[in-house]
Amino acid sequence: MRAWQWIGYNTIAFVIVLTVGFVLALVGSGALNLRLVSRHLVVALVIATLGAILFGGALGALQWLVVRQRVPVPRKVWITANIGPALLAWLLVIMPAVITAQESGDDVSTAYLLAASQSLALGPLLGLSQAMVLRKVTSRWAWWIGANLASWLIVDAVIYLLSRLSEDLDVLTGRGSVIEVYLTLIATTPLTGRALLWVLAPSALTVPTSPPSP
Repeated sequence: MRAWQWIGYNTIAFVIVLTVGFVLALVGSGALNLRLVSRHLVVALVIATLGAILFGGALGALQWLVVRQRVPVPRKVWITANIGPALLAWLLVIMPAVITAQESGDDVSTAYLLAASQSLALGPLLGLSQAMVLRKVTSRWAWWIGANLASWLIVDAVIYLLSRLSEDLDVLTGRGSVIEVYLTLIATTPLTGRALLWVLAPSALTVPTSPPSP
């Protein structure tokens, strides 16, 4: 397992998830029937669940290709650990923002961008959920929580400082470009990639390293 594999697979997943979500937001009420969503909680929950499955499925499946090289973690377990935090992001941040934009006549794609940038704060929650899975295979599982938290804090701090120097960098306020959101997500992966190598080092493993069943 190499750090560049973690960075590469996460990058692919982020591009897939944000691109599909952004396209759906551009399509607007014609495809998602957001006016119906604003009136029916069940429909909103269904769409949020589909969004979470997209995020958790894409990110979890690609991350698992790296994790499985070190530890026998079942694919379904790892993907499920990604879907939970993603569902919270959709329910608490993305869906309310898109529905509000639709009702007020604002641009839906802009609302999605704002929601996506705000949901970055839930990144450490993803690390916590994944750590619960890693607890069964490594004695350093708790460090994975800290690694994710530190990664997101460092990246957010750097972006904040850069935004003070350049008014064009507004990803933390939701006024930035989609590319800025992509780069913010990708920027967290080198730190977590190096941390994962240490967390899953052979000396820390508590289980045999036989290949896991899907």
